[in-house]
Amino acid sequence: MDYFKALATQLWTQILSWGQDLNWSEIAVGVFLFLVVFIARKQISKALYTFLAHVARTIRIPLNSGVRRAALPVIRVLIISYPLYGLLGVLNLPPLINQTLERLVISVMLAAVFAAAYSLVDAVARWVVSAKRGQSHLQIDWLKKIFKAIVFVLGLVSVLQVWGVDIGPVLTGMGVLGAGMAIAAQDLFRNLIAGVASMGERRFEIGDWIRVEGVVEGIVEKVELRSTLIRQFDQAAVHVPNADLANTTMKNFTRRDHRQICWTIQVVYGTTAEQLTKIRDDIRTYVCESDDFVPESEIPTYIYSDSFSDCSVDILIWCYTKTTEFGEYLAVKERLLLEVKRIVESAGTSFAFPTRTIVSAGGD
Repeated sequence: MDYFKALATQLWTQILSWGQDLNWSEIAVGVFLFLVVFIARKQISKALYTFLAHVARTIRIPLNSGVRRAALPVIRVLIISYPLYGLLGVLNLPPLINQTLERLVISVMLAAVFAAAYSLVDAVARWVVSAKRGQSHLQIDWLKKIFKAIVFVLGLVSVLQVWGVDIGPVLTGMGVLGAGMAIAAQDLFRNLIAGVASMGERRFEIGDWIRVEGVVEGIVEKVELRSTLIRQFDQAAVHVPNADLANTTMKNFTRRDHRQICWTIQVVYGTTAEQLTKIRDDIRTYVCESDDFVPESEIPTYIYSDSFSDCSVDILIWCYTKTTEFGEYLAVKERLLLEVKRIVESAGTSFAFPTRTIVSAGGD
């Protein structure tokens, strides 16, 4: 309580002594400059942004509307802050008030700069993508998170330094606390490292259709620090720990160049050798001449009379579609199915189906 009384007494004494040595001409000039800059802040900020945009185009850095929205408010804050900071100098305010106001102005300037940097992380990441084509969208997403965390920490530390906060003891305490948290959060770090490893290997991207053997199958929606969100085809959301993804066999269906069709066509045993040959040749001709399928010169295509089963003669159809899109793949299979049915019927035979003959034992 005595401390606050002494502080109030000191502040009141400084206020009473203020105004004795003021240079009113300098104050008038300072106020005039501040008002001029404040009134023309929009025009000045647009002119500065136009200059910066010209420089950016010169060094081939693309600037979009998002960059403009992030940069203009910051430029206006800086334009107003500089004459305001100079005005504080000529007002010759009491030391305690002057120091507080100067720190406040500098803090606002730093906060504006780092807020703009935080907003510009996405634009910088897109620039990195255009410069480095090998970067995946998942890697860029994590790169954004890391850059934003760095900008936030640097901004916070800078503002604390302005107010004279010594972050050394804080960092020391965080180091001791971090050691204890590391022991308690081993699972979190294990999943974090696994996520970074999967990202580095580029095993999947956002939107990929994957199957984790024995765990889940669906579309990758989001990759977080600890887990990956996969949306199953029944629309259920499944969060899979990154460590499980890294240490489990995973099949990425989106990475396929083509889709396979592997059918066994069963015709009745009464089908003659000539009919089998005609069916096989007609199916082969359709597959090889259709634009739906990959040419045999690129990927082997197998269409043969294959085996004798219990109730049929089997014809193997093994081919690959050009499309990987599921809906178009189903349409290609439907066209092939209808064509096979027409070919079998035109050959004068029919499809086999399981039959069973029951013979009853005669009584005495």
